[in-house]
Amino acid sequence: MIRSVFIGSSEYGLPALQLMCRNNLKPILVISQPNKPAGRNLRELATPISLHAILNGLPLLTPQDINSPESIAAIMDLAPDIIITASYGGMIGKKLRFAAPGGAINLHPSLLPKYRGASPINSALLNGEKVTGTSIYRLIAALDAGPIIAQAELPILAGENYSCLHIRLADQAAGMLLDLLNSNFSQNGSISQTRFPESPQDHEKATWCPKIDSSLCNISWHNPAEAVYNKIRAFSCDPGAWVYFRNMKLKILTAELTDDKPEGAVGTIARIVKNLGFTVNCSDYQLLVTKVQAAGKKIMDAGSYTNGARVSSGEKLWM
Repeated sequence: MIRSVFIGSSEYGLPALQLMCRNNLKPILVISQPNKPAGRNLRELATPISLHAILNGLPLLTPQDINSPESIAAIMDLAPDIIITASYGGMIGKKLRFAAPGGAINLHPSLLPKYRGASPINSALLNGEKVTGTSIYRLIAALDAGPIIAQAELPILAGENYSCLHIRLADQAAGMLLDLLNSNFSQNGSISQTRFPESPQDHEKATWCPKIDSSLCNISWHNPAEAVYNKIRAFSCDPGAWVYFRNMKLKILTAELTDDKPEGAVGTIARIVKNLGFTVNCSDYQLLVTKVQAAGKKIMDAGSYTNGARVSSGEKLWM
């Protein structure tokens, strides 16, 4: 049996952990970030990975410092064969990377060296990519720069947003990891070079993507309609691309491209489309807004929002 340590925090790594458990590959230890306060009441919440470990009786460690001597000793005492990481949210130091004979590998939702960094899924959509994929690579000191063990493409579907693509990439990574562990793990705890030879990345082709903050999600209607459309897809449904409307933040969660030229100033509502929503003038075409979320409200279709808020042509949505 493979003795693995699984390190992750977000929902991205959840399908991989679940698939391992369903296929008699339960980790000997799961490591995740400590509980953090969230919401209006600042109630402490466990990460999705921690919650899965707790509910399924998996040994769990949530250290403040994963690279502390105590953390390293606790891991090494278990004599793991390999360390698997997926969207942990913290640096994995040298001692931890070499704490197992099979080293440490990471699941990353892009075709490395493209889109190294914190927001590869958002960035692929933001840039209008047609294809993305998953890379499994060996961890080294430099971020997302280790040699590739396995890589596979995944077409981006027409109109697909971040939430949907995130799920499909997480599932793809899970399947690739299972294949790797079942087919390429030798008795001495090392990854076989037969089917998945390690290939160095071409660092000159590396591109980087930033950590997402609220300002990056702000919509500028002075851009072409397709660029605005891609931004909406890239941040839907969470955290959501947004504008100000009537001095309140309004998230734009789904939209459709049109062939209609602008009718009025950029950033103003051109037309009310019955039962669908409203169009906004971009620099080249109108964009049809079909789903929104007003501040403090639930997500709703833009047709209902338009009726309830009595939205009118000519009103401005601004940065």
